Amino acid sequence: MAAHTESFVIHSANGSFPGGEGFVEALEERVGQLQMSLGVYPESRADIYIVPDRASYQLLARGRGAIVEFSEAFYSPQERRIYVRSADQVPENYGGLILHEYTHWWLDELLVGAPLWLHEGLATFHGGQLGLDRYYYYVRERFWGNRMDLFKLAFSYPQRREDWELYYLTSYFAVRYMREKDPEAWRGFWNTVATNNRKGRRTRFSEAFARSYDSNLHTFNLDFAEASKRQAWIYLITGFSSLLFALLPFVVILAMLRQKRRMRALPDLELPPEPEPEEQQEQEP
Repeated sequence: MAAHTESFVIHSANGSFPGGEGFVEALEERVGQLQMSLGVYPESRADIYIVPDRASYQLLARGRGAIVEFSEAFYSPQERRIYVRSADQVPENYGGLILHEYTHWWLDELLVGAPLWLHEGLATFHGGQLGLDRYYYYVRERFWGNRMDLFKLAFSYPQRREDWELYYLTSYFAVRYMREKDPEAWRGFWNTVATNNRKGRRTRFSEAFARSYDSNLHTFNLDFAEASKRQAWIYLITGFSSLLFALLPFVVILAMLRQKRRMRALPDLELPPEPEPEEQQEQEP
């Protein structure tokens, strides 16, 4: 055992952990924020196993599906364990990677039959894995009509590897839509989960969702798809307007420079001669 907190236990082959005590404390704080934001605190602690090398990880991931074999970490529902490559194998956001998998474990502790998009959406959010580039990618794909049917893919990933990225992002925005569409229903859903957790029971997702939102998952998917299409247009128009606003000072400066060049290009004209003063005629008295 390399480290342990109230929320998780980290295991490693040599008993050490590259992040040190500071990393473990920061990770525990992020786990606390996840639990506090939804008001649910499992009694158990997650077991996190650090895999020391690439060959060992591939051996563990073999036969678990392509998306696991190409991953940097995964949660095994059968073993209730999280497996993560060692820090030297992960280029960035190591804490976010672990928290992503912890979120899968956390949801599995609390819910029965939770759809995959809820898992990936919450995990992507709390793992801090939605960069600006991924955001623009999602908006572009939705604008062109590319979408993931979350009802059909509720419990499976897309078969094509090139669709995985869009699935993660769609899942994130689905969870965001679930939260923002009806904040009261969102709170009610997690209050139900918290109540059952205190009684030592897991909550069946479909039942709690239907009770909180007075709807079903098929209708939710249709509503989300339509809202996503509208939102893509809004994001596109907003982004284009922001770009124009950002470029406006440069456009004004460019116009002024062009105007100055035009003024310098005009021919110099001679000034008209000054009119001769009129001779005043003396009038005789």
